[in-house]
Amino acid sequence: MAKICMTHGWHDDNKGDSAILMGTIDFLDQLIDAEQGRSDVSGAGVAKAEGHRIDILPIDDQVFATERGPFRHIRRRYRERVTVGQPLMPPMRDKLRFVTSLLGLGAKMMFGKQGKSGNDIIDAADLVVVKGGHIFHNGSFKKTLSSWLALIGYLAPVMLARKAGKRVLLLGHSFGPFKTPAQERFFLRTLSDCLVVSREEITHAMTQKADPKLPHALLGTDMAFAMAPRASDEHAAVKAPNGVASPYAVITLRDWWGLDHQAFAERVEVLSRSLLESRERLGIERLLVVPHVLGPTDIENDQRISQLVFDHLQKALVSAGGEDLATRIELVQGDPSPDALVDLYRDAEFLVGTRFHSVIFALMSGTPVYALSYCGPKAPGIMRDFGLGDSVQDIENFDPARIVADIEQLVADKAFPALAEKVIAEKLAVTADITRDFLRRAPGRAGVWGQRELKLNDAAFPAAVAPKPAAADAVSTDAPAGDNSATAAHDSEPVVRGA
Repeated sequence: MAKICMTHGWHDDNKGDSAILMGTIDFLDQLIDAEQGRSDVSGAGVAKAEGHRIDILPIDDQVFATERGPFRHIRRRYRERVTVGQPLMPPMRDKLRFVTSLLGLGAKMMFGKQGKSGNDIIDAADLVVVKGGHIFHNGSFKKTLSSWLALIGYLAPVMLARKAGKRVLLLGHSFGPFKTPAQERFFLRTLSDCLVVSREEITHAMTQKADPKLPHALLGTDMAFAMAPRASDEHAAVKAPNGVASPYAVITLRDWWGLDHQAFAERVEVLSRSLLESRERLGIERLLVVPHVLGPTDIENDQRISQLVFDHLQKALVSAGGEDLATRIELVQGDPSPDALVDLYRDAEFLVGTRFHSVIFALMSGTPVYALSYCGPKAPGIMRDFGLGDSVQDIENFDPARIVADIEQLVADKAFPALAEKVIAEKLAVTADITRDFLRRAPGRAGVWGQRELKLNDAAFPAAVAPKPAAADAVSTDAPAGDNSATAAHDSEPVVRGA
């Protein structure tokens, strides 16, 4: 059983970050064989703690100061396998602790092991994995000094892991923007001995222009796609009110710095009205407003903006004589797990997602999806991977009519679920091949790679195989002796992830 340290963990209130952690754990469980046999990530195997040992180091102790405990869904899903340590660097707002930790980091880098806790976890790990997502950026800082300190704080686990000679994986990341070109160069050079897998082309292009060029920088995918969804009945009453199934669509909303709430609510009102007025063509009866993220910070809590927009919708529709439409809009409450949200979005007819990982959860299930982009390249980049580059608009000035027209086309495209399944399978296969290749390489300059050999599973995440032409299906069923029956089964009918 390998000991894996996962750094930059974030709170379970953010369902996307939680899914990234889950997907990375499931990915590594399949990719790296446990000593007692390969884990069964889809069932009881993981629940019985038969996978690898995972130590999570949070990015910020701010995640502990909330009503709901951090990593609660992670702990519940993986039981005794997961432990949570203390963050290596405190938040910058705690100036004294931050400076003290910064001095400790300098001592560690210059003189070797200093201190306890997170340092010991990294020193004892067989593998250090930096949780994916949009972590590394500091372009919003007003002062250059503050931006440098923030960048070094973000990079602290990577620097310590490199100092300890550990293999470091950055899986499924988006980078930037950075405050200055010098900071971007410093950041990329710090990753020179690491495997860097970008989740979209814009970030990948940044790694390719590094000087010197990063030797292990390649294009992969967001690690939430690797999550093996589990059955959930958390939303049974929502999906089938009074025990009767009722087709629905989902819209996820989020707040954003500088967002004009009134203008945003009015655009969502026009969009919601148009979707419900087109419900017969779209095959829906209801529209669910889902707070996808519950915190842990105020700007990250979707409940407030969802409630604000929901109240606006109810009032506006009723006052305009649309009482029937108002009853068809519902606000979903609760603290669902990522598995439960995948289940809810899977059974939706389509999803309009502001929250980026609500879009990913829909794509995982082959659900038609339209994205409202709010930060950086992640939404446009990944939607482009699925041939949906035109199905993205900016959160602050989106055109509702364009969304409705595009949704109608997406719902009518019956080939989309199989296409989404194929794209995800191919991207996970590429990411797995990249990771296996990196882990099999000779020791790095620190000279201590390979102190524990990791047994890799070559059968994990096979490349997707294109369906056979129709004419081939009519050929005799007598397969050649060398035919792979598993591949033949995959070819017959693609299965939507999460179904």
